[in-house]
Amino acid sequence: MRRGYALLVATGAALMMSGPARADCPAPPSIDTCLVGSWKQTGGGAAEWMRQNLKMAQPTAAPNDGTLTFNADGTFSTSKVDSKAEVTAPGTSTRATGQMNAQASGTWSAAGGTLTLCMSSVDSKGSIEIEGPGGKKMKLAMPQMKPANTSMAYVCAGATLSTTQPMPKNTTMTTSYARVP
Repeated sequence: MRRGYALLVATGAALMMSGPARADCPAPPSIDTCLVGSWKQTGGGAAEWMRQNLKMAQPTAAPNDGTLTFNADGTFSTSKVDSKAEVTAPGTSTRATGQMNAQASGTWSAAGGTLTLCMSSVDSKGSIEIEGPGGKKMKLAMPQMKPANTSMAYVCAGATLSTTQPMPKNTTMTTSYARVP
């Protein structure tokens, strides 16, 4: 059962936004014009972080077509993102699959290489199904995400964006994006 719980946690992490450092929301916002526009994830992120750091489980995640848009007025929004992931524990017959739809909006600020996102609204729905030995299945609803303020390091250069977020055990999660034309 312990591995089953670990798979549940790992799948939830793959599907939900990570927990970067808490941040205070600056007012008025500082705008880095390089960030203004829409972005699509091209690499890294939660599933890659899990592959590198959670040795007891191996996640696979289906790519999604979600975009993240930073507006010049200091607001941001995401398109509705449909994420799917599967986590397996090597050497066992335990498997977890999860699905989540989510969308968020709020304000953003960027200065000195730090990007701060201050969510004012988030809507999420999802579920996780755990299949244990002998095919026994358990399905759980994911809890509704709550708006949060987060901060991360970033580098923006023309059509590319990279963010780095602190994660547990002194690790970081890097995510790369390409500008949407």
